[in-house]
Amino acid sequence: MFLVQVPLLAGKLQKAFKALEVHDYFKARELFRKEVRKHPAAAWYGLSVISGRANNPFFDLDSAYQFILKADLAFTGTPDKERVTVGALGVSHTSIQTQRDHIYDQAWNVARGQNTVAAYHAYLDRYPAGSRAEEARTIMYHLAFQEARSSNTAQSYERFIDRFPQAREVYEARTRLQDAVFEEATPRKDIVSFSAFIAAHPENPNVRVAEDAIFRLSTPSRTIAEYRAFITTFPDNHRVPDAWRSIYEVYSRDLSVGTITRFIAEYPEYPFMEELVDDYKTASLELLPFRREGKWGFIDTEGVERIKADHDWVEPFRSGQAVVSMNERVGTVNRTGRVVVPIEYDEVNDAMEGTFVVERANRFGAVDRGGDLVVDMVFTDLGDFSEGLAYAEDHGKYGYVNARGESVISAAYSSAASFHKGRAVVEHEGRYGVIDRSGMAVLPIEYDWVEGYEHGLSRVRKNGKMGVANVFGELVIQPMHDHIGTFQDGLALVVDGNRCGYVDSTGRFIVAQDYEAVTDVNTWGDFNKGHAEVRSGGKHGVIDTKGQRIIPLQYADVGGTSGPLFAVKKKNKWAFVDARNMMVVDARYDQVWDFVQGVARVKVGEFFGAIDTTGREVIPPSNTSLSDAQYGYIVGGSSRTGVYDGGGRLVIPAEHDSIVLISATVAKVTNGERSAYRSLSDARYIWKEEGFSVASAQ
Repeated sequence: MFLVQVPLLAGKLQKAFKALEVHDYFKARELFRKEVRKHPAAAWYGLSVISGRANNPFFDLDSAYQFILKADLAFTGTPDKERVTVGALGVSHTSIQTQRDHIYDQAWNVARGQNTVAAYHAYLDRYPAGSRAEEARTIMYHLAFQEARSSNTAQSYERFIDRFPQAREVYEARTRLQDAVFEEATPRKDIVSFSAFIAAHPENPNVRVAEDAIFRLSTPSRTIAEYRAFITTFPDNHRVPDAWRSIYEVYSRDLSVGTITRFIAEYPEYPFMEELVDDYKTASLELLPFRREGKWGFIDTEGVERIKADHDWVEPFRSGQAVVSMNERVGTVNRTGRVVVPIEYDEVNDAMEGTFVVERANRFGAVDRGGDLVVDMVFTDLGDFSEGLAYAEDHGKYGYVNARGESVISAAYSSAASFHKGRAVVEHEGRYGVIDRSGMAVLPIEYDWVEGYEHGLSRVRKNGKMGVANVFGELVIQPMHDHIGTFQDGLALVVDGNRCGYVDSTGRFIVAQDYEAVTDVNTWGDFNKGHAEVRSGGKHGVIDTKGQRIIPLQYADVGGTSGPLFAVKKKNKWAFVDARNMMVVDARYDQVWDFVQGVARVKVGEFFGAIDTTGREVIPPSNTSLSDAQYGYIVGGSSRTGVYDGGGRLVIPAEHDSIVLISATVAKVTNGERSAYRSLSDARYIWKEEGFSVASAQ
């Protein structure tokens, strides 16, 4: 601060400034106070300087500020003569403003030192015109908002908005206020609290979030029953259209005409009927992969290109979608060629329960049939969904998630299997057991092996012995047997030492262990279509589920029990007998196979043929290769391959290197490295790859 040298002959005012100059604050203060009436501008200025200095007991910034305001006001009304007098002492408009700025700076330093909302608020209250007022206001707003965010309650945001309505953070505070109201109203995150929130705060922007949550919680397994209940209970929820479409997607996974027809009959209130027209058209199409110039697409059974050939590879359609690849990434398309699962994954599994498990960079997640990611890509392994749940590996441990990706059973196991009939096999430290859908143990984790309940009962092994457990974890057969086969026709093979018999699902022996158990009995001893092969005294026969022998124990071997004819071996040749042990086909074949779709393959020397269920030789043993029947047709031939129907008629000439039956109407034929499609009904070519010819066959 600038103070002039005072003359030697000085009055009281000059003495006051002299005392101030030498820091005699007591004397200066006394003299300035006496000069307030005579020289108000200079006196108030001097008092402000004293109060504004921290090196004296009169230091008080509030007083210094009040004094300088009075000095400024007094100086404004000071006559010119007085201005000259006090100007000689260093009192001027400039020095008054300088003193004011000095006070502002000191007050600012105090506020910055405390750096609190209260400190900045006090600064602004006392010095509203201060040079740092705008900066103080900005920092105050920021700190106050951070305090509100730290509390993160509706009350804290409301208080901030009320106190600082001009703050630029008010917009964000209002948004966070709505979020806080939502969080505080839904602490349990259940349907009841979300519904109550919607009723109490219909204008809150989180209403849609609450409705999404209600939809998710109402449909954890994404079943038709869950979607119907959701629509009925929450008709105003904005996800109702999604629920309807989900019902249709689940119902019509195979996208067949019959399924769509049944859906319309069952759900006449479906709000999107007009969308089903295109599905009707596409549902009737059978689409076949085809290749052109190294790229793959799809044609229909008339050879018309339906999906452009611009994919690196494609797989056949399953449940209305086909897995395709472009640029080393994989996704799916529907029958119109529209991408459904984005082509951005390393692997896409077939859909199970309307969900595709996907992999990218060794991380697994899942997408729904609409292509939306429903399980985040965070798992190192993820099983296909079964009964609404899938096993998932996280940090080396397995648990289970639902179709929304939410953890249902914590990751605590070394390995895990899919759920069947509400039960799943889990492993912990090399031991196996069974849990239910809540994660509760059904079968203790103490077994060497547990089969699982896919077939209703589960075989188990403990200390090298096998038993059987039911879905309640009860051991219906104690683990005391060498081998137990799968239950077929209500019975299971039980082997102990060199003897075997059959038990029912209660563990009661229906067929006593009176039969021989040779080394490979577990490969042929199970029941099949009501019959089982047995052996005694080195001879084979067939029994029914009551243990009655329908084929006597008189043959060297039996070649299957599916019927209606039974292949039996007499010495070194095979024959066929009926259920009364009457000879239908005499012993003339070197090898035979069981009946498949009413046809059994036979072999004489190196040549294959086939007989029907009457014993008639529908295909003479003249083929060097012959497959089991598929779709009612048999692929076979000698130097070249053709297709026979079930009656033995050659429907596609034997002029191809290989043939694969695509469906009941189409066969894919290959010659060399080129392929074509042929109709099974009339052998016409549906499509030929460029360069394909019969002559090109090798």
